[in-house]
Amino acid sequence: MNTEIRLAINSEQMDKIEPMVQDLRTISLPALQSFHTVARLGGISAAAASLGQAKSGISRHVAQLEAHFGVRLLERGARSVSLTPIGEQLDARIASILAEVNLLDDLAREESVGISGHVAIAATPEFGGLLARELFPQIRARYPELTMSMQPEYSFEDMQDASTDVAFRLGRLADDRLVVRELGAMRRVLVASPALMEEHAIHALEDLEDVPCLTFRGKRPGASWRFEGSNTDAAVDVTGPISVLSFSILMEMAKAGHGVAFLPEFMLDGAIDRGELVRVLPQHSSKPYPVYLTFRPGARRVARLDAFVTMAEEIVPGMLQQG
Repeated sequence: MNTEIRLAINSEQMDKIEPMVQDLRTISLPALQSFHTVARLGGISAAAASLGQAKSGISRHVAQLEAHFGVRLLERGARSVSLTPIGEQLDARIASILAEVNLLDDLAREESVGISGHVAIAATPEFGGLLARELFPQIRARYPELTMSMQPEYSFEDMQDASTDVAFRLGRLADDRLVVRELGAMRRVLVASPALMEEHAIHALEDLEDVPCLTFRGKRPGASWRFEGSNTDAAVDVTGPISVLSFSILMEMAKAGHGVAFLPEFMLDGAIDRGELVRVLPQHSSKPYPVYLTFRPGARRVARLDAFVTMAEEIVPGMLQQG
């Protein structure tokens, strides 16, 4: 593939850079790749190791871009580098350009072959587990030459990485650069161990204020839980001794009797069937959180991505209904 591309700057999104770029000059694709890898990994040495290049070559590429735009793109520290504000804006656009280049490679390669290759997926850990159990085996059965990898994270920064092909997101989406497919919805429900339910009488939402609750937070315990019931919506401020930014860990703690947890319903069938957990106030649950499948424009022109997206659109809605 030709290693020279034209980089067009969107003046609305990058108004700080536009005055500095009066003409469109040719920028090398390796320079863009080097800069994006430095930005992603946080250092020249890490980028050089990842790309299999000398550190001097990576530094030269970054310097070429800084000279081209006439701005400093990196703040260089003793052991790491960070992006300047202008560098952050540029990196977001470069990631999109590199993703488009990858699509061109895929299109050319798949012109004469069947459904094969690799799909890189991002999802939250627990929903990713559901996908791995229910969706991935069916895709592999239909397309045995297709491989998949998944990066489970709660962060929604996944599609900024050009190596990520598709992402499943729950509850919110705020990136109009992506194609979005709503696949259904999930709810959170209250659960506790049978032993804790014997110890505490919970007959109404207000009773949760006097019960230890396990909250999904990374800083400190406590949260405001919002519910949708048969007659009205409500919110309850809950407290407890422990908060963890992991629904899986919260479920294990609830099984051990440490408190009431407010968990995604699709996680719970096995634990409830085995008697490890029981529903608390089953007439109340959260409002539905939409489940989205997102990918970049043009992705479905690539056979392997279209095959994955098509099967996800077919299968995931049913998985959510069962949950």
